[in-house]
Amino acid sequence: MDPSLTSLLSVPFAIVAGTAAGTFALLCWGIFRNSPFGTAVALLSLGMVALTIYHTMLLVVGPESLALHVLRSAANTIVAVFLGLLILRHRQLGRARSGGDPRWSE
Repeated sequence: MDPSLTSLLSVPFAIVAGTAAGTFALLCWGIFRNSPFGTAVALLSLGMVALTIYHTMLLVVGPESLALHVLRSAANTIVAVFLGLLILRHRQLGRARSGGDPRWSE
């Protein structure tokens, strides 16, 4: 596969954008660390870093590398754990809210 100029220019952009997004996610995790949302933000930042590395390697190496298959599998696993964690947190917060203050009514 011959890399075109567009794909070669998009590699530094992907690295910079992924680094900025990962840094922002880690800063948000520092703020929300003690909240129910903090673990989800930490997993999301790991997922963003894995997907940024995957897409950068995809542009440079090509689609048929074993390392890319492993990295894609790891990124999909992180996303699945992230979604599962959000579902669990939603249920926990729903149970806490329904058993809480009797003055609240919806």
